[in-house]
Amino acid sequence: MSRQILAHHEHSEHVWPGNALLPAHEGMIITRGLQEWACLLPQDLPFAPVARLLGWQTQEPVVCESTIRNLVRIHAQIVHQAQKAEVAALLERSDLDTLKPQLVLTSHTPRRRAGWPQALSEAVDTALIAGETRAPEGVSPADWERVVFARREEAHRCVEDLRHLGPALETDQVLATVDEVLTRKPQKRCFWELRTAKIVTPEGVRYLSGTGDAFVLMLTVFLQVCLGQDRYLLVIADGARWIRAWYQGLACGLQESCLLLDWYHLCKKCIELASMICRGKRAKKPLLKVVLGSLWQGEVAEAIAALQTHRPEAKNIAKLDELIGYLQDRALYIPNYRKRRRERRYIGSGHVEKTNDLLVAKRQKGHGMHWSLETSEALATLQTLMLNGGWERYWRDREVLPLVAA
Repeated sequence: MSRQILAHHEHSEHVWPGNALLPAHEGMIITRGLQEWACLLPQDLPFAPVARLLGWQTQEPVVCESTIRNLVRIHAQIVHQAQKAEVAALLERSDLDTLKPQLVLTSHTPRRRAGWPQALSEAVDTALIAGETRAPEGVSPADWERVVFARREEAHRCVEDLRHLGPALETDQVLATVDEVLTRKPQKRCFWELRTAKIVTPEGVRYLSGTGDAFVLMLTVFLQVCLGQDRYLLVIADGARWIRAWYQGLACGLQESCLLLDWYHLCKKCIELASMICRGKRAKKPLLKVVLGSLWQGEVAEAIAALQTHRPEAKNIAKLDELIGYLQDRALYIPNYRKRRRERRYIGSGHVEKTNDLLVAKRQKGHGMHWSLETSEALATLQTLMLNGGWERYWRDREVLPLVAA
């Protein structure tokens, strides 16, 4: 809409007709509908294409890139302030275990259930009847061990049920997978740390994101609400120092809880450091076989002993000591993975890895991208709001999605 600026006929000051009826502004008023588009499109597109898309209807620029970026930051800050105020209010209450968390309701019919191909079911059934100890071709040994264990527990369980075995949340359990994602700073080899979490309960899920102590505090309060009076907590993470410190403080006030080191990250760390320790692939393969074989069964002392035995042959003693220290610091959080997998219990943090992709990596980890902390966190905050089902509530009803259900 074109602007008209008039000059007062007596003292020659500029006057904008109807300006007193408008909200506070700096020469431009952006409707809430346009602000929503300016915050929605950057979840998938860079700011420059968003500016062009918003100008297609008027055939001329409506808002520039910097304005769109500022709108994203402003609305993310509104969400942060509301969450911060709610967390402060909840900390003053003594009845957190009686409150109900605000969750995204989960579907009881998974979109795609894992399992071997349908064509292998007949071969699996035949192998089970014959009492075979080796897995049929196409079925991994770990899956076969789990199938045999389940069949022994329930002799009449059909093959189709065994085909879809996997970990499932228990009725009195709350699963928290916690991680951090690095986004690139403008400076080379420098990164920001965004923290993420996915909380899974029998009723639903909730995504959380943020930075620093504010995220830790929000996560702690929300978990206390989710746990209530009779549930126990299972935390699966990559063993980062800040996660271990947070869990140790949280566990002091809980009746029952457990922190597990994710098997994927444990393997990844061992493989990376073994490449620096060993003199070539021929030396690395047998060492990893012993170390990972021991860790798979929760035998940390045996894995450390194997590393100590390899010390005379190591090409990098510092990395050998680093791996030994890594295992010693996390020994309390390394369970018998084989036993847990056989019993169809969680051993991996796949939940939060997918959360990282949805909240951060898909948008912010492109080639050559770099960010300010404010913009990076703001984009993750708005994406978190959307995944939690709070987008309509914020833009239509002007309410930030609370942590606690009314």
